[in-house]
Amino acid sequence: MSAHRKDGIENARQWHPEKLEGLARTLARAGYGSRNRTAEIVRSGRVRLDGKVVVDPSAPVDPQQTIELDGKPLIEAMRRYFAFHKPLRVICRPGEPGGYKLISEFFPRELPGLQVAGRLDGRTSGLILVSNDSQWNELAAGGRDLEKEYFLQLVGELNELEISIISAGIHLQNLGFIRPRSVEIVTCTAEQTTLRLVVRNGKNRQVRRMFNSLRHDVTILRRIRIGPVELGELSPGQMRELTVQEISAVRKLGDPGQDR
Repeated sequence: MSAHRKDGIENARQWHPEKLEGLARTLARAGYGSRNRTAEIVRSGRVRLDGKVVVDPSAPVDPQQTIELDGKPLIEAMRRYFAFHKPLRVICRPGEPGGYKLISEFFPRELPGLQVAGRLDGRTSGLILVSNDSQWNELAAGGRDLEKEYFLQLVGELNELEISIISAGIHLQNLGFIRPRSVEIVTCTAEQTTLRLVVRNGKNRQVRRMFNSLRHDVTILRRIRIGPVELGELSPGQMRELTVQEISAVRKLGDPGQDR
């Protein structure tokens, strides 16, 4: 294993595409962020191909060309993987409602290309996965076998009939049929109910909409687990690096084509 610089860049391997592809895609695959982010890097004039500045993100690059970023040969960013406790009113993408601060403002500035895997809205807190590995992020965000566990607080008592309805599954407009993997009541009074809910194939606002359909407002919604990764004792705004075992397990569960 080659030595790593303190800024998180692997200094031993210059990056070249394996086949002809667009310049922004090449930078994204090297670990410098999403396609939108790397397109911005190219348009800002920071990239040279064979010594010439190129500002077209779709400009073709072949394996024989020399790529420079900020005047230095393009090198592969060391892949880094994190669990992050997203606070309330923090949003994952610019322009999303319900937030005042972008999640990227919490990321270490010395690590290039970090992106969230999936999202949580501004009213939802808890676990979100972050890395500069775009392929891993796609698997972590969309993996069919990756369970997502939530802690909820609802207004009012969730009675036995409503628990049965939720457990059996609900058809929600524009989302289709939603059936949790499990529903566990933690506390239940006439004023409020707290519970744990495990789902798969997460869809936009599905948890809130499930309980809203039964006329229960969700006052607290916190994601506490994604597959093998648990929120644990992380405080809001804190992040920790994932273990090798967690990274591998997310990749396997997110890719149905991999051997179990």
